[in-house]
Amino acid sequence: MPIAFSRSLRALGAERSRWSVAGLLVAESERRVSIASILALPLLALLLAPTAWATCYKVTSVGTATTTLTYQIRPGEGTAGSWTGACDTCNGSLGLPSVVNVSDESFQPYPTLIASAVAPLTQYGATGGYDPERVFFRCSAGDAVYEMFSTNGDDLYSGYYTGADTVGNDIGLQDAYRTAWPNVLLRLTNVETGETITPIWKERQLSGLDIDSRGFQLVKAKNLAAVRAELYSAPLEAIRYYSPTILSQPYSYTQPAAYIAIKGPGLTAPTVGQAHVGGNWGGWYSNWPGAIGLYRYVTLKRYPTCAVMTVTPHVQFPPITLAEIDSGGVREAPFELTFKCQSGMTNGTGAGATALGIRVSSGALAASPALGLVNASGGLSYLLSDRYGEPGIARGVGIRIYRDGTPMTLLANENSAGGSNAEATGWYPAIGGATQANGGSGGIDLYRETFRARLEKLALGSQPGVTAGRVEATAQVVIRVQ
Repeated sequence: MPIAFSRSLRALGAERSRWSVAGLLVAESERRVSIASILALPLLALLLAPTAWATCYKVTSVGTATTTLTYQIRPGEGTAGSWTGACDTCNGSLGLPSVVNVSDESFQPYPTLIASAVAPLTQYGATGGYDPERVFFRCSAGDAVYEMFSTNGDDLYSGYYTGADTVGNDIGLQDAYRTAWPNVLLRLTNVETGETITPIWKERQLSGLDIDSRGFQLVKAKNLAAVRAELYSAPLEAIRYYSPTILSQPYSYTQPAAYIAIKGPGLTAPTVGQAHVGGNWGGWYSNWPGAIGLYRYVTLKRYPTCAVMTVTPHVQFPPITLAEIDSGGVREAPFELTFKCQSGMTNGTGAGATALGIRVSSGALAASPALGLVNASGGLSYLLSDRYGEPGIARGVGIRIYRDGTPMTLLANENSAGGSNAEATGWYPAIGGATQANGGSGGIDLYRETFRARLEKLALGSQPGVTAGRVEATAQVVIRVQ
């Protein structure tokens, strides 16, 4: 659950605010008009030829500054190289946690969102990712070029066109399809259009493409849509790939969940508005830059665990002057967490145990490395403002989170530490020394714990000078099986 932190720093008591016309020459006689018309026809045909011949070319290398080869770009126009395309095992990470946990309906009412993430094509499209400037195709100027997307509509566990969303529909969850894991559904959304990815091909016209020195549009990795991935718990059904009794199951099923294809003149492509199944997969797979899937990156665990119930939604720090904080002054405020745990859960940070962490925002994470606030294990010492470095936002200050009087290392992501250097990564036992039992029943125990947030001058890393402005930060409390 998210927490928002905010405060303004005042400089010596003074508030710092943030914030062709084409024409026809008519002849004097009918004869001249007739001749002119006949003579004009070859010229007209010549003028139309470039449009008729317009096409897209797959790019596989960078040539010289004078290359005329269709499959090459020139230096400085982007990056290029051979690319495999959307093969069965070519997907990258969707950004989901390395470990997710599913439980029974009494603890996770169906459907419960058990994990979610947004990932760009540069991350999910290929095993090693793509450079944002990677060029896939060159298309003539004026060509309409489209990104197309659909689920793997002919695979039983990846969006099969009939019946794969039955379980989701039964519990009010649309466009969520079965996975190889029993009672876990996956829903994918094209972030640019807001449309869910289904077995019916959809498309998005690309715009604002870079133009190369020969006047061609360049379809680059940065131009293609990010994808939101959501995993939901769902009832068991008879159709299963893996057994529901396996306590720890990596996703080793190699079929992609969905694909990204490109449509343009000269390219074989699927037909928009029609189902993927039945041969509607033109260009597969070597001309499709994106394979979307869970293969290789996520492990499902079925252990008793804990879950966040409530957390203080907003923490407001009292005002502080620039002079005061620069001389070591701080401001503190508490926030409270309540959570529930199943009987039999293992409290800790080892494999199969349940741990707690506080994850920083993407903005805070992006600003932290340059300030030296990330340790060797990837954990962070401070929570920075979401827009740290922008005008009106205070610099040189951050928020430390204290648990039971001790500053916590904060999470950069939700990936399991795998039992190694867990605390340095930002994972702690879910039930800490200051956690208080708060009752419970039916095999579920309730807990409450108070944490403290402290606004202070950065005392670690590069320790830049403090500037006045606002402090606006968000973080997320995460409880997850390791």
